[in-house]
Formats: sequence, C-alpha cells, structure tokens
Amino acid sequence: MPTRSRKGKNNGNPSLDEGKLPDDQRPTIVDHGKKFAAYDKNGRLIILGYDRKIVEEYANDRVRQS
Repeated sequence: MPTRSRKGKNNGNPSLDEGKLPDDQRPTIVDHGKKFAAYDKNGRLIILGYDRKIVEEYANDRVRQS
C-alpha cells in the first residue's frame, strides 16, 4: 500500500491576494469587548458583529461595491 503525502496543495504566494483593497480604502476594524465594528474611511459604521472574520469580509465587500 502506498504512503500518502501529508503536504497540502501549492497555492502559490498567499500574500498576493488580488482581491485585497488598497490601504487607503480598507475599512478599519475596531474591537469593542466581545463585538467588532467596521468603519469606512469617513468614520461611518459599516457593520457591528461578534465574529471578526464575518465583519471584515462584509466590510470589504461593501467598500468594493461603493
């Protein structure tokens, strides 16, 4: 029986994400105790939630749309 390799797929350079926003357009994520808030570059609240990953993804999508 052949042995299986435990190495994952080569995904290239993970730091090069073409979908990332430039630094000046990236929303600011702030920790408020157990909650996370995302603000746009004008300081307006985009989303408030308990899961940082979901808040970050939603905020990035909203900034890309506008």
